[in-house]
Amino acid sequence: MINPSALYITEWIRTPIKRFIHRHFVQTRRGYTVGVYVALGAAILLYFHLIGLLLPVYAQAIVSWGLIAILIIFNRIKKFKFPPLRIHFMLIASLITLRYLYWRTFETLIYTDLSDFIGMALLYLAELYGITLHFLSLFVSLWPTENEPVPLPADTSSYPSVDIFIPTYNEPLDLVKVTVIAALQVDYPKDKLNVYVLDDGGTLARRINPKISGASWERHYEFRRMAKENGAGYITRERNIHAKAGNLNHAFGHTSSDLILILDCDHVPSKDILMNTVGYFLKDEKLAFVQTPHFFINASTVEKNLDAFADAPAENEMFYRGGQPGLDFWNASFFCGSAAIMRRKYLTEVGGISGETITEDAETALSLHGKGYNSIYYGRPMVCGLSPETFDDFILQRSRWAQGMVQIFILKNPLFIKGLKFYQLICYINDCGFWFFGISRVIFYVAPAAFLLLNLKIFFASTSQVLIYALPHLVCSLILTDYISGKYRWPFFSDLYESVQSIYLFPAVLGVVLNPRSPSFKVTPKGQTSEGESLSKMAVPFLIMTSIMFIAVPVAIIRWVEFPLYRDVIAVTAAWSIFNVILAMASLGAFFERRQVRRHHRLWANYNASVYLPQSNEPFDGKIIDLSLSGASVVLNLSLPLKQLDEIIIKLTDSYGNQYSVRSKIQRIFNRSDHILCGCEFIVSNEEAFKNVVGLVYGDSQRWVDFWNKRKKSPNALSIILILLKLGVSGTKKSIVVVSQMLFQSMKKNLKYLKLSRNNA
Repeated sequence: MINPSALYITEWIRTPIKRFIHRHFVQTRRGYTVGVYVALGAAILLYFHLIGLLLPVYAQAIVSWGLIAILIIFNRIKKFKFPPLRIHFMLIASLITLRYLYWRTFETLIYTDLSDFIGMALLYLAELYGITLHFLSLFVSLWPTENEPVPLPADTSSYPSVDIFIPTYNEPLDLVKVTVIAALQVDYPKDKLNVYVLDDGGTLARRINPKISGASWERHYEFRRMAKENGAGYITRERNIHAKAGNLNHAFGHTSSDLILILDCDHVPSKDILMNTVGYFLKDEKLAFVQTPHFFINASTVEKNLDAFADAPAENEMFYRGGQPGLDFWNASFFCGSAAIMRRKYLTEVGGISGETITEDAETALSLHGKGYNSIYYGRPMVCGLSPETFDDFILQRSRWAQGMVQIFILKNPLFIKGLKFYQLICYINDCGFWFFGISRVIFYVAPAAFLLLNLKIFFASTSQVLIYALPHLVCSLILTDYISGKYRWPFFSDLYESVQSIYLFPAVLGVVLNPRSPSFKVTPKGQTSEGESLSKMAVPFLIMTSIMFIAVPVAIIRWVEFPLYRDVIAVTAAWSIFNVILAMASLGAFFERRQVRRHHRLWANYNASVYLPQSNEPFDGKIIDLSLSGASVVLNLSLPLKQLDEIIIKLTDSYGNQYSVRSKIQRIFNRSDHILCGCEFIVSNEEAFKNVVGLVYGDSQRWVDFWNKRKKSPNALSIILILLKLGVSGTKKSIVVVSQMLFQSMKKNLKYLKLSRNNA
């Protein structure tokens, strides 16, 4: 028997689906037969037919778990990774989710009283938000592109001129200097390349401000001198209006090149960034910008504190290796503030970099797409930047992103941008909508505890229904995650990263909803160090929330005994609470700031090198396994006569054929069973030697590509749960120790104060 609601859904969606398949797949991908698409269309109709079928319990179980079995089999077949079979896979997964949503909507929402209804409605809306975002992201991920660079012609006279803008505000000189040197080393005709430091920390307004006048004048002179000595231009302005967007727009009025490469001042470019991207502009006259990935030489504070950077994919990889390629297929990849090459003509047409919101980058892309111009995402990492070093700075950055995207959703709503295509509209709604996750994530944390501790009846379901609908939905999401992004996203790790941020993004986003123009642009500090381990001050609200969830677990056992009629719901909420506790405990490690004394981060390398020892003209074979601006780790033959403080010369050739020779001093020697590992410090005696080291460390983008590709494939879900449990034990131990120390110190101070008060009395 077919439910009338299912018939309505089938009729409502059939026509646009058929039109979509014909226009966007049959016409644009002629390598596939029409028969495959006919089968695809038939499958879509069948899937939607199955959503509302009224079947006995055992039959519903067969349908749900039968579909899961099909997904598991298809996930192991390589050809299912490519369209249109990829679309079949997503549709099967969507069917499981829609069956869950149908059941959740029509069979679990039962009114008891007002307080229960409010809690039930909030939970349902949070789930509805998550499922909506799930389908939007599936649409975005339908057909990711992998663009190849467009070769530039041999005649350099036809090359467009390029300005490289490096905006800076309060960052240290030595950090900006590295980016300037690397920008000047970019492989491009020098008569068509200009590099500019855009110094918003040395504006006239800051130089005449009595409180910061001295430091601002000093910065102004230092940065201007550094730029001039290295052959770069220096631009500042009178006042700091509209933050980074205003800084860039001011520079537009003082420069004139055809294209502009924008680099954050800690984003050091590789030598091939222009040669790999400028060709796109020659090929497409309507191309407004080319965006490339942001690659980070250091772990973000969450990854570092969780000790997850070495094995688990970085948080940003999900966006740059999954999200942007998906957006690019729909001509909707957006400008990310840095590592993008933009066409001046079209930027001028939309009034320059947009500044109405604090995410000027995405807002600018929205304006350009609204004008009908194109974008390209080229997925090779060719800049190397710095992630925030502390948890407070991490949350500052993420809050700015969240607030800015919500501002765009409210102030520059994509629904009202006339020039956007419908598929671009969907992509932008997905991009903006994602940042509401803090609200839904907090609700998911609180919901089971609210039932167990406050007796709020917000979820009605039997164990059999959970096994037929909810559990298949959960398993399906894990399979789908592995299918779409197994190489750069581990199941549950996204939940962990979102959990850490949620309680802080919740008020930030809510504040923007109430007052869209309230947020102001705040620069993320970079290059900070830490002498010892400490607990972030921001840990307190998360610790309180974790404690509440932890208390809910034993309460569930008590309620199981006391209320046998509610055991089905108690079992579900208890399992949910246990999962929340595991996730929260695993997240606790993110709040412990690890010791960080290195100014220059070392990152994996894999170079064969020739090593010349003291008083020897014969080279010895070696291998460089990591590199930084300070030095390198070199593997050498066990029999070589080496001692600490020996000077050696390291020679190597990078993947582009560039040759480097660097004098080094051995600072540490580690004897292994079959080799010697030497920790070497580069000897930088002059500016030319420093520029040579900058080229060696940052010039070869193949290092960043190799580092991404060496990540192992995602382990299975059980292994990841064990990893989370391990992180949870570690985080909980640290929490107990540090909180105990804090309480002890507080008691000690209070006792000392009381003693002094009595003595004075």
